[in-house]
Amino acid sequence: MRKVLGFVVLFALGFATGAYVLNTYYPNRGRLMQTAAPTGDTEASRTALTRLLEQRPTTSEPAPTSFETMLRTASQRISPAVVNVDTTGEVRVWGGWREVGGRGSGVIISADGYVVTNNHVVRIQRQVARDIFVTLQDGRRFRATVLGTDAQNDIALLKINGKNLPVAQLGDSDKLQVGDWVVAVGNPFGLGTTVTAGIVSALNRSLEGAGAPSGFIQTDAAINQGNSGGALADSRGRLIGINTAIFSPVGANVGIGFAIPVNRVKQVIKEILEHGSVGQAWLGISYADISDPQIRRFLQERLPDVRFPANGMFIDGVIANSPARSAGIQPGDVIVQLNGRPLRSIEEMQNFMLRAKPGQQITLRIWRDGQTRDITVTLGVKPEDL
Repeated sequence: MRKVLGFVVLFALGFATGAYVLNTYYPNRGRLMQTAAPTGDTEASRTALTRLLEQRPTTSEPAPTSFETMLRTASQRISPAVVNVDTTGEVRVWGGWREVGGRGSGVIISADGYVVTNNHVVRIQRQVARDIFVTLQDGRRFRATVLGTDAQNDIALLKINGKNLPVAQLGDSDKLQVGDWVVAVGNPFGLGTTVTAGIVSALNRSLEGAGAPSGFIQTDAAINQGNSGGALADSRGRLIGINTAIFSPVGANVGIGFAIPVNRVKQVIKEILEHGSVGQAWLGISYADISDPQIRRFLQERLPDVRFPANGMFIDGVIANSPARSAGIQPGDVIVQLNGRPLRSIEEMQNFMLRAKPGQQITLRIWRDGQTRDITVTLGVKPEDL
């Protein structure tokens, strides 16, 4: 009898272990979800949203008269437009599928129900969540539809069927300065609407990761799990960024958070409205900044007689069967101009590629062996196995 009981216990432990491993390491089911178009997502509403995104923020409003009033006023203005985003999907487990959920934040940017959040908020593993619900600060709850996503910029545009909703006033992230006061509003750890305050710690920050764009706003306003997709607002309560990431050795806030500038968010949303999900154009090169002192020292040691350009993108590899290879770009080339404009930094090229479309033609001026030539490249789509 003891042997039978022991066998049963070992079998149960093995079953549980197998389920955990499959749930952790196997992607969820790759089925497509058919979703009806949300009510109110008409051509007229999209046009109205596009015009709203193109409006220049007004600066006639006077600054708050005291520090206390500033933080209170900013919080009261932005908070009603910040929503909780709850997602539900499925992941593979032993013998089938298990339902899991996620939480994040979002910001209402139009009174008829357009909501911006992070791409990673609306996904369960790699797939768009099966069910997405948006809950307002006043308790109203709506089912949301994903209109489009941009994985590189980590932006998603949602639509809910609401009217006369509270709306975030859009600011101008280009006018931010280090030291400006900001408030961060979101749904940390599922607690509900939470406001924290801090300053702009740095601008134009880059995050590690292949293909990650540069230009993030860094802030010491507390951002934690669940704040993703929420608002970063200036001292007047105007939206100037969408909170997206933190740097932390412990997984919680240590005073280094990052937000996507609202001016970039506006551009991404306009592209989503026009094209749906924003595809990543692909050139097929590996590169380095020719102005980097380490790169120049490396090249000088190996090619002491060659005088490379002062600025540009040094090509140290070209992928086979890529658009770059088809156009004749070679390792050792230096891209010095992009569409007739000098390439002062590789960030300019990276940001251009994030907005470019597969099939688009670009003209690159290439430096090679002391001479320059113009090469036309037709951008492609990055293969899934790269």
